Amino acid sequence: MNISRILLNTANGAPSHPALVFRNESITYKELASRVKEKAEGLKKYGIKNDSHVGLMMANKPDYVIAYFALLSLGATVIPINPLFKENEITYILNDADAVAVIVDEIGLGEVLKSRPSLSTVEMVISLQPEDRVIPWDEVCGKADDFFLEPKNQDDHAQIIYTSGTTGKPKGALITHGNLEWMSKTSAEILDLTKEDRVLVVLPLFHAYAKLQGLLQCVLKGCTIYLEERFIPDAILQKLADEKISVFLGVPTMYTMFVHSTQISELDFTQLRIAGSGGASLPVEIIEKVKALMGVEIGEGYGQTESTVMISCFPNSIEKQVGSVGVPLPGIELKLIDPNGRQVPVGEVGEIIFRGPNAMKGYYKKDVETESTIIDGWVYTGDLARQDEQGRLYIVDRKKDMIIRGGFNVYPREVEEVLYTHPDIVECAVIGESDPVFGEEVAAYIVTRETRTPTEISTFCKQQLAHYKVPKKIYFLAELPKTATGKILKTPLKK
Repeated sequence: MNISRILLNTANGAPSHPALVFRNESITYKELASRVKEKAEGLKKYGIKNDSHVGLMMANKPDYVIAYFALLSLGATVIPINPLFKENEITYILNDADAVAVIVDEIGLGEVLKSRPSLSTVEMVISLQPEDRVIPWDEVCGKADDFFLEPKNQDDHAQIIYTSGTTGKPKGALITHGNLEWMSKTSAEILDLTKEDRVLVVLPLFHAYAKLQGLLQCVLKGCTIYLEERFIPDAILQKLADEKISVFLGVPTMYTMFVHSTQISELDFTQLRIAGSGGASLPVEIIEKVKALMGVEIGEGYGQTESTVMISCFPNSIEKQVGSVGVPLPGIELKLIDPNGRQVPVGEVGEIIFRGPNAMKGYYKKDVETESTIIDGWVYTGDLARQDEQGRLYIVDRKKDMIIRGGFNVYPREVEEVLYTHPDIVECAVIGESDPVFGEEVAAYIVTRETRTPTEISTFCKQQLAHYKVPKKIYFLAELPKTATGKILKTPLKK
């Protein structure tokens, strides 16, 4: 089934029910479906068709939702891109994904145009902001009556979401229509979503977590989605109270900022029944403070891009345990294994591997990486955990060196490669350091030829990296710790 069918079904069943609320605009499901059909026909006129790869680079707004469903309904494969990405990041993703077009808003347009000469397959840039070198989004339009939903099989690609590794370049995880359909239905059932739910989405829709749980499962059940472009703690708290929001999806940083708000105790959150958190583990004290101040228990889960978001969570039938990320979703098989591939006993630590209808198809054009990640149908996550007698999962550590800053993944190798392009940097090592607000902060240990300041290094990185990847803590050393063979050791730096 083409996953866009869920929108058309909801529009037929509840045409007048509000689908999106953005600023002062409310869009019904009937209106949303109509706009999707018109844009799909418009995109078709510009050559977008079945199996076309198209970058989608926007902040949270109705146009993102419309473009996303329009592309999927044509059978195109969507390449979500962070609108804050810089030229080199955009160039790599669009070229690697073989994108023929990119749809961008005013935030990322400048960087996309800078990357244009280096794009090998992109034939057109479609922009919400009119500009001489682009196709205006307003001109991409056709007749809704001409709309035809492209049939898709369960294994057909719906989106390629890029996720970096600790070595090498970012990899595009192939997520299918079947992955999205199964995960949307399963997640919606676990959360008991109904059309009466009001869901506030401030997490960026280019992120797999927000796209699935903040959009697809909500459309499936006919919820009303309140879109927000920016996370401003006091403003979001006010919105939760004023609009009687029943479902909020966040990351640990957001809840940490909530509990430090001076107005939180003055607001009414009685309608809020679900507060989800993903991206990293939450400190126990934050969970307890949110429950005391907002009257809702945060539901934690575990997953990754390769799992179409979720692997485990706490359904209502399972007693929550602080520190645990729940039990595997129904239909997912999960094992913890030792380095020799043997399943570890209950209570012992092992690497998480899983299989099921949520497992990605593989990495786009990266057969070697796919074969080392998916073995005999099992996806090897690289994450370490233990399970208790009830099957509840506890994340212990990550085999990868990934840093999670405020819910965003930052991969040291990517930052290090940028640092190494600086003419005065001899060697460097990037690690995550504990931070009370963001969970982790990006820290860089650097050896330079000439004396430099942290501000100079930070300014250099800002030109090539999204803001959350830029090191906020910069240390200058005479030399970095190394093994006898010259390999840089990060463990001493972490200590």
